[in-house]
Amino acid sequence: MFGLFNKLKLNSAQYDQDLFDTIQDAKYDFDKAKASEEALYESNIDPRWIKAQTAFAKQKYFFVLRAARQRKMKGRGHQQSTWYE
Repeated sequence: MFGLFNKLKLNSAQYDQDLFDTIQDAKYDFDKAKASEEALYESNIDPRWIKAQTAFAKQKYFFVLRAARQRKMKGRGHQQSTWYE
């Protein structure tokens, strides 16, 4: 039984690490979308498409944050402040 517990704990730790990495990727994508949004307005691209892409990146970021909060995860090191901006 203890062997199974250790395996579950390791899987949980790996899941937390994967979720943490996903949060960092989503945060990067969201920040990049926000920065690109203003520059793209000057081009011939449909502004509704630009807004939709930024909104999608934002929702993806907040979705993985919500998952981390439900698991009661905390940020690791200096990245913690980027989670709750």
